[in-house]
Amino acid sequence: MAPREHAFSLLVTVADDFPWDRAEKKEQVEDNRWFVPSARAYLFMGMFIFIFMLTCVELGLVSYQIHKYGRFAENYASLQYKNSLGLLLCAVLISLLLCIGHYWIAVGFTAFVSLILAVFFGTVAGIIRTATPFRGTSCGNAVDLYPVKWQPYVGECRRIIAMEAFAWTLWALYIFLMIGCLSYIFRITVRPTPGKYYWSPTHAVPSYV
Repeated sequence: MAPREHAFSLLVTVADDFPWDRAEKKEQVEDNRWFVPSARAYLFMGMFIFIFMLTCVELGLVSYQIHKYGRFAENYASLQYKNSLGLLLCAVLISLLLCIGHYWIAVGFTAFVSLILAVFFGTVAGIIRTATPFRGTSCGNAVDLYPVKWQPYVGECRRIIAMEAFAWTLWALYIFLMIGCLSYIFRITVRPTPGKYYWSPTHAVPSYV
């Protein structure tokens, strides 16, 4: 080997052994652990556990209504309310499947399903809000203060209000979950903004900012 070629190969070998190169190679080593403790991991885990618990409660409430009044429209004060129970039952079943199987589901698909469930829960909460005369502070009112068709269902006031409240909560949680998934997919991170709104990105930030 010529002296010049030998010197070049020696230089390449030395460069490969530099600390920063070793650190870069170390960062590229695969980590196949099932759970890596981090703020992101704990936030996702807490979110799914919380959603699962609320979904179980919502499933109990909607199942009670459907079991008690059946599938015939004449057993309900409003056909719109009856249909909202069917949509809510569908939403909670999908929510349970997502919470149980999310570990094996792609993050992008979770974001898509979260959007659908947010629409479902938001729609149900809105229907219950507009189709029923019950409000959080009105469950103790006299029966004759309600519309005639709703008077036989006054005893369900607190359960209906609870269903609405849990539906709104799940709507908000799935919005947050969708945003979290999209932030992870597109690598949206917090970073310094010395340019603020109108300055240069290299602007020197004053001490009072």
